[in-house]
Amino acid sequence: MKKVLTLAALLALSLNVMAEDKGGFKAGETPPPPHKQDAGYKGSEDTNESQVKSVRTLKEGSWVTMEGNIIKKVSGNIYTFQDKSGNINLIIPESAWGGEKYDAKDLVRVSGFVKHKNKQTEIAVKQIGDP
Repeated sequence: MKKVLTLAALLALSLNVMAEDKGGFKAGETPPPPHKQDAGYKGSEDTNESQVKSVRTLKEGSWVTMEGNIIKKVSGNIYTFQDKSGNINLIIPESAWGGEKYDAKDLVRVSGFVKHKNKQTEIAVKQIGDP
């Protein structure tokens, strides 16, 4: 009987641990310098990807895709994103992480909508993944 209770307790604990392993940002890593952010693509620089400096001039609701690093968690679901051209805040709902975890060293591709709030521009992220 003790073996059955012990096994049941271990099973319950392991399910709890697995259920808590959602995607998100792992703090503590130092991001690479902006000039080192590169997915390794060679060829034309004229791609469909945006850079932070150009996103600020886009209309509200414009769809953008950017590559860079999420360098820190600001609060709640707000994160700071950095690419070669600068930094911008991302609003990342839990559903966008897709169960993956990233840290500041991981190069990521984010896609979402431009939001202008007060005099700041943010990206409401819908997708996040590897480049």
